[in-house]
Amino acid sequence: MEVCFHFTVMVMSMHDIDRVSEFVQLQTKHQQRVFSFILTLVPHWPDAEEVLQETNMVLWKKKEQYEPGTDFVRWANQVAYFEVLKHRKRQRGHIRQFSEAFIEEVAAETLSLDGPLQAQREALAACLAKLSEKDRALIAHRYLEGATTKTVAAAVGRSIDAVYKSLQRIRSALLACIRRAVVSEEWA
Repeated sequence: MEVCFHFTVMVMSMHDIDRVSEFVQLQTKHQQRVFSFILTLVPHWPDAEEVLQETNMVLWKKKEQYEPGTDFVRWANQVAYFEVLKHRKRQRGHIRQFSEAFIEEVAAETLSLDGPLQAQREALAACLAKLSEKDRALIAHRYLEGATTKTVAAAVGRSIDAVYKSLQRIRSALLACIRRAVVSEEWA
């Protein structure tokens, strides 16, 4: 009897470990999206970082309430929204603030856009993967911080005009691919 009890506790513990591990992966994966949502409501960067930390603590405390398989970002953004409201109450009188109705409207609009934007991000990733290695490298060079068409041309040993035309062709191909992917997703 005692052996069965220990085995059951061990199995439950492994299940709990798996669940916590999955939760940590989701929280880490979507941290930037939650922070972006907070920034739409709290435009002062240090305040937004503070709200993100508070949100992370609440998410961790409420991890058992998250239902695996549901939209983690939507759930986390709801928690973040309430943390933004708490932050605003603490800041009242210290700084000029938007009305509660305005904040609520911005939050609702941001949440409603998240699904389509995520579909577009996923389509972009899939479409980038379909590009040739040469085209992916050119796009990667161009979108490095501080890069210009001129610096990319120098880095790849091509003329500015040739790089510009290649980037235009690649961007057009990516846009067409994303549009096809999003439309086919809507019809699925």
